[in-house]
Parts: sequence; C-alpha cells; structure tokens
Amino acid sequence: MARYLLAATPLRGHLMPMLVIGSGLQSLGHDITVLTGSEFADTVRAAGLEMVALPDEVRIDPPAGAPLLMRKLPAPLRRFWLGRAELRSVFVEPMAAEAHALRGILAGTRVDAILADVTFTGALAVLLGDAGRPPIVACGVAPLTLSSADTPPFGMAWQPTQGADYRRMTRVAQRVIMRDSQRAFDAALRGAGGGGAPVFVSDWPRLADAVVQLSVAGFEYPRSDLPETVEFVGPALPPPDASFQPPTWWSDLSAAATVVLVTQGTFDNTNLDQLITPTLRGLADRPDVLVIATTGGRAGQQLPEHIPANARVTDWVPYSALMPHVDVMITNGGYGGVQYALSHGVPLVVAGETSDKAEVAARVAFSGVGIDLKTSTPTPEAVRAAVMRVRDDDRYRSAGQRLRAEIDSATPIDAIANALKRCCDV
Repeated sequence: MARYLLAATPLRGHLMPMLVIGSGLQSLGHDITVLTGSEFADTVRAAGLEMVALPDEVRIDPPAGAPLLMRKLPAPLRRFWLGRAELRSVFVEPMAAEAHALRGILAGTRVDAILADVTFTGALAVLLGDAGRPPIVACGVAPLTLSSADTPPFGMAWQPTQGADYRRMTRVAQRVIMRDSQRAFDAALRGAGGGGAPVFVSDWPRLADAVVQLSVAGFEYPRSDLPETVEFVGPALPPPDASFQPPTWWSDLSAAATVVLVTQGTFDNTNLDQLITPTLRGLADRPDVLVIATTGGRAGQQLPEHIPANARVTDWVPYSALMPHVDVMITNGGYGGVQYALSHGVPLVVAGETSDKAEVAARVAFSGVGIDLKTSTPTPEAVRAAVMRVRDDDRYRSAGQRLRAEIDSATPIDAIANALKRCCDV
C-alpha cells in the first residue's frame, strides 16, 4: 500500500481532524507519518500513528483581540487588521521551518503523497520548489479560502449576494489592503526555496494536486468558478471515546428542557470573558435552560466567581457523548466544533472574529443553521436573545437537519483515500 505524510500546523483544531484521517487511512492498510509540533507527541501516539516533530520554532500563540480603538472600526476593516497579524504568525513565519522539515523527511523516506492542512504553507514551498516532489493534497480544515467572482474576499466575513461580481473588490483587497502581507508571504516563500508567489496567499490551495474540504457543499458559498480539484468530502470527526466517564451531573442533561453548550474551543480560549462569561450571565435566570460550558482547560483562565445554578462547567467533554443532548451550541466559531454540531443538526449562535472564525460565523448565518452575532465580545443580553430565537424558530433546526443529512451521506476517509490514489496512482 501507499506511504503518506500528513503535515499539520501545531494547532489542536487543525491536528485532530488530520489524526482522524490518518487513523482511517492506516486502517485501509497505508503507512502514515504525521509531521506536527512536539507538544502533540502524546496525542499523535495515542492515535496509533508515527510522528516526526516540527522544529520548536514553529509555535503559534492564541490571537490577540483587537485593541479598543480598533473595535470602533467597521467590522470588515477590523477583521482585515486582525487577519494581517494572524496571516504572518500562521502562514508566513513558520513556512521556512515547515519546508525544511518536509524536505528532511522526503530525503530519507519514500513518500507517495503529502496531505497538508491548508495553513501548512511549507507544503507550498515544496510544491513550487522541488522538481521531484510527491503529489500534494491540501486538506481544508478551515472554510474554503479560494477567491471567486461569486464571493467577497476571504477575511471580510461578508455573505455573498447572488449575481454580484466580486472580482474588483478582491483585487483591491489583495493588492491594496493586504499588499504588505502578500509581500511578506512572497519573501517567505522565496526564502523557503519556493520562488516567488504566483497567487495570493489564501489562494495557494488551488496550486495543489487536489483539495479535500472537510465539510459539505451546503455549508460553503456556491462558486461557479470552483476549481475541479476541490472536493467536499465531509467532516473528519473522531469516533466515540470509549474511555469517557460521565461527570456526576450527567443525568441533568435528560432532565433539562433546553440544553445549551457554550465553548471557546481549544485555541482562542484564554479570556473566557469573551463568550463563556456573557453566556453564563445571560442565561442565569432561565430555570428551563441548562448551560454546559467547556473551557478547554488552558492555564490562566479565570471564570466568574459565581457560577449560576443552571450551569455546569468542565474543561472538556467529548462531543460524541454530549452533542446528542444539546439543543443550541454557542461557539466562537471553531471550524471543527461547528462541523460536529452540524453532524447532529444542532443550531448555532456564533461570536468570533479572530483567525477564520468570522468566516465560519458568516457561513452559519448564510446556510440558515444559526445566528452570527458579528462580534467576539457579545453582551449577555445579545447571547440570551440569540439563544431564544434559535431555539424557538424551527427554521434553524430544519436547516441543521438538512446539513446533517448531507453529512450523513458523506464518506470522508474513502473520499480522501480515492483522491490520494488518483494523485499518486497507487
């Protein structure tokens, strides 16, 4: 069988679906090696996969929120400001070290194909600079970033208007607003041995031999000019955790009229006052609502001194166990968590602006499965109103069930295995 190298940016939300894919491909008989940060060595080994560690310099810190003055700017400009900083920390600065690590593996081991998450730009340096490279498949662990005549520029988090032509807006965004970022990307790519950048940074996946998007088409903006190399394969969700021991409050889930899950995910979760605290306060006086807050357990977190009687707070609960009980999910827009909610037809309330979270929120609203609060710091009143609206309006749950059915029909591991086979003919 084939030997595949999976390259994942050292972010838990990016790595975990890659591990699901790796385990699935390994079960089909393929040899799998994972290239990611050393801090995830135990996680990779627990998945039963071989690992090679990236250099320690490849570390990505949680994003900083917009300064107070910046928060007064129109949302699209504020998001571009945040996006420029994150583009450098995720796409530009790690590139050379990522490419060096990839080439080190390729020099000593036969690799039939590389499956790289879309933020692992070291793969682009190899794609453009190495004549004897194996096929490279980009893995969409985030919303589809490719520019299109049918969609606003990625990062603005605007929902497209049917029939509009966004090409001119995209040129302005890429050549003017993001010019410095693109120059930094071009310089990094040259420094990593890939030559000059032939496309804008967010368009690099269109150069890959294939793109496997870890969602369904119903959750993405329609594009008349979508490259033929792009395939929606469905989310790569982890199997149920057989070792999970329910907490003492687990029986409260079945007794509650409405169960609300609130999370800030595993990355942008240092300041719980952004979303978890407003949710606890906004729903505190609702005896018909049980709030489950998962914090991610990051060091330095501070919860409110008083936890409402209708709330249960925990570091982590496997979604496979919790999601069947959930009526509404409140999230800052992590792509993987949203996919898990969609797989259960759970409607969403999203409040996030950093990383790709505003783009996820916009797609939640566009697909009809939830509400985009258009901020990362909502008030308790705004959270409460959105939860009640999503819970009581059947249109949100109907949209969720539509996407659930689409996800149920997807076979991501088989689809990815077939995409790899087409690329490398093994």
